[in-house]
Amino acid sequence: MESDTYLHEDPKTGETLTCDRCPPGTHMSYHCNRTSPTVCSPCPKNHFTQYSNYLSKCLYCSTFCVDNQIIKEECSPKSNRVCDCKEGYYWRADFCVKHSECPTGFGVKEKGTVHKNTECERCPRGTYSDSLSLDPCVNHTDCASAGLIVALKGTSWHDNICASCDDLKNEGGLVLLKNILPNFFAHENLRVGRMRRFVRYHLQNGLKQPFYGYLTLSEKKQILFQRIKRWADGATTAQLKQLPEMLLDMHLPHAADKLAKIIRALENPSKCNISTRPRYTVNRI
Repeated sequence: MESDTYLHEDPKTGETLTCDRCPPGTHMSYHCNRTSPTVCSPCPKNHFTQYSNYLSKCLYCSTFCVDNQIIKEECSPKSNRVCDCKEGYYWRADFCVKHSECPTGFGVKEKGTVHKNTECERCPRGTYSDSLSLDPCVNHTDCASAGLIVALKGTSWHDNICASCDDLKNEGGLVLLKNILPNFFAHENLRVGRMRRFVRYHLQNGLKQPFYGYLTLSEKKQILFQRIKRWADGATTAQLKQLPEMLLDMHLPHAADKLAKIIRALENPSKCNISTRPRYTVNRI
């Protein structure tokens, strides 16, 4: 336990005296002597002393809250300024860093706090997350409760795709691919450069894309996903069928196979009495 006194040698007499320390919020102006106690003075504005002391001057409030920080406690005579991370950020070393968003196929297991980052978990069977988010996984839609069939079974990164047999007979199942195509590319987590080339040469007929400037990686990806969605919204069934071949042309065989399987599932809904179409396969180069 810290003592409330300190030893001081009187310069006039050479005697060692036991003096009282000054309380927090003040500093020592004059040492005690044989006839007078320690003289303490209040700390001036923007200065403090947190503990009992015999400092000749109060300490300057030297802590300043900077980027992504807020003032938790303002400077006072008894304490330095205290900063905290603003909402959505947490302490890492001496900086406030933004909470991580969980990628597609993952949901929030435990939300981030001021002291720790978001904790993500893979979506359990029967649940999904189709975007970068700070939310937990959600249950797949129950198609049967709406009188619909499951045209494409949900995964960790997309919901069940529900449809009526009449719609499938009239429009075909492949048009439903448009609903999940941007999410498909998001979940594949392709490099931005490769995805830009894919969008430019296969979806925009070689048109030059605008300058991205100093956008973050996430912002660049969002622009590309928007372009894929815009293309998909206007694409014909024949164009949608060509997507796996386009991916192969970009040397992305895993993504091509995965998309080909989705196309086959959408073209052959097993729960409707629709004649089975020829099996769709990818012609590898």
